[in-house]
Amino acid sequence: MRGVTLTGMRVDRYIGTMVLKSAVAVLACLLVLVTLFTLVDEFRDITPGYTKGHAAMYVLYTLPRQLYDLVPYAAFIGALVGLGVLASRTELTVFRAAGVSMARLFVSAAVPMLLLVGANQILGEFVAPVGETAASSMKLRVQRGDEAGHIISSHWYREGPLYTEIGGYAQEGELVAIRQYQVDAGRLSLSRYADRAVFVADDQGGGHWLLEGVVETRIGAEGTSVHRYDELPWRSETEPELLSAKALFDPAKLSFADLHFQIRYMQREGLDPTRYQVAFWSKALQPVAVVGLVLVALAFVAGPLREAGLGARLGVGIAVGLAFKYLVDVFGPMAVVFAIPPWLAMSIPVVVCWFAGVLLVRRV
Repeated sequence: MRGVTLTGMRVDRYIGTMVLKSAVAVLACLLVLVTLFTLVDEFRDITPGYTKGHAAMYVLYTLPRQLYDLVPYAAFIGALVGLGVLASRTELTVFRAAGVSMARLFVSAAVPMLLLVGANQILGEFVAPVGETAASSMKLRVQRGDEAGHIISSHWYREGPLYTEIGGYAQEGELVAIRQYQVDAGRLSLSRYADRAVFVADDQGGGHWLLEGVVETRIGAEGTSVHRYDELPWRSETEPELLSAKALFDPAKLSFADLHFQIRYMQREGLDPTRYQVAFWSKALQPVAVVGLVLVALAFVAGPLREAGLGARLGVGIAVGLAFKYLVDVFGPMAVVFAIPPWLAMSIPVVVCWFAGVLLVRRV
């Protein structure tokens, strides 16, 4: 029994190493291609002040995000190529003749892919958002910036009866050109303008915003009064992360923590958080989707692509990867338009992938 276990472990290690090496090689090739295409696209940007140096820095900052987005497809194509190499050497046939089941082959290929996806989730949570923030902020400052380096881009927030318009964002996390309107019982009761706002943290881990250069207009039954303040505290339950330039980014580029903040805020204020929930569930279901794609790869290699060459396997891998991406891209907007629960909309492509994999494996 011990000899069988050790042999099984060697088979697992051998298959896992082959598949992981192939996935890393495919990932490197895809990353080079995507980086080159992105660089060429950025060089075409004719925004005044946006130089080739800016374009190169933008591409460099977004590399972690590109890597994060490519891993699921690299895992599938890598599994297809790695298992295909074993099939072309008849090693898969030998393993199956020796009593190694399809389930064991699947586990041997899936475990290293899960390790790769786990590392990718860490990258997507802690590294990619930092790079994306730096890249997008730099580009926004060039495209929508002023002489002081502020990002001039309006964004609205609502907190109860108070409506806030952020006119721009400074590099230090400060807000500029803030306008606030308070509506009570359907009537405007207060209008406020502040030159800028800074967040002041307290010892309990919380804090408040401090408005500077404030002009406040109070509207009541007896008339209107105007007040000016050098500083005025603005106490808000909204996390500082929400009142930042990240609010201008695509939800798919945010981390789990940022998505959680946005979803909780929008639910609290009675707003529709579907776009952020779609991005959240897309990230959360990525490991399950990758394992399903590995199952599809094994079914192809053990079945219709057993005798195919590397070019045919790459072609099939790219086609299936694109089909899966299109499914995800279709069901995401459908969740917004047709009010489908985001978890269900993002689960459908994963279920389709697993169903196709199981069906193909059973036919081998």
